[in-house]
Amino acid sequence: MVASRFLAAASAALITWSCTVPQPPAPPPEPAPARAPAAASGRVGPTEARIFNLINAERKRQGLPALEYSRQLDEMARIQAQNMARFHKMAHVLPQSGLPTLADRARHVGYMFGRLAENVAHDYPNAQSVVQGWMTSRGHRANILNSDVVETGIAIARSDSGGLYYCQVFGRRLGSL
Repeated sequence: MVASRFLAAASAALITWSCTVPQPPAPPPEPAPARAPAAASGRVGPTEARIFNLINAERKRQGLPALEYSRQLDEMARIQAQNMARFHKMAHVLPQSGLPTLADRARHVGYMFGRLAENVAHDYPNAQSVVQGWMTSRGHRANILNSDVVETGIAIARSDSGGLYYCQVFGRRLGSL
């Protein structure tokens, strides 16, 4: 119920924030991304790993290659999910945070990007429902099925009132492909 109310109320606003950020200046060399998240390693939990697998299943159905897991994009997603939970606000830009924009978060983690996009959501009960919500939203679906992105990071944060905030960041490093 809450999920469908969110989708109806926020979908149009989020489509406009299928955030593609302009390219930054020349990059330093970047390390290669990890292959995929493991629920037992680091801060990637089982729900984030499930979202990762569901997103890649959607891409496979469309004949697209699987996204690679990126620790840097994961950290960007974690920053945004935690800030949305902290401020009780689902948004791509949070002016009250120390890293208000996607480009700010990319600079903070040292991700030199050629392409960058972000999906956010609030109050979905599980991985399956949030991915279904994103796939029924034109802008979110476009980010998921964008052939110009090659890696992703995913995070979920719970607010002090119990609300779940989801963030998935998609990217392609500057100079790749």
